Amino acid sequence: MTEPAPAPTPVNEALNALFDHSVACPGCKVDVDSPEPPPTCPEAEELYRAWFILWRKEVRK
Repeated sequence: MTEPAPAPTPVNEALNALFDHSVACPGCKVDVDSPEPPPTCPEAEELYRAWFILWRKEVRK
């Protein structure tokens, strides 16, 4: 019998929110064949910063 999965940490929840947004947001889609720089998405940047702050706190414990 397998053990239940551990409860998600705030870091995992923040990273999942970033992944979910990046997949669903049309502004986050990158055309790898385009010579133009990739678009920026303010919401994705906010989610990334939130994840990074949580991750850094967890790593420094």
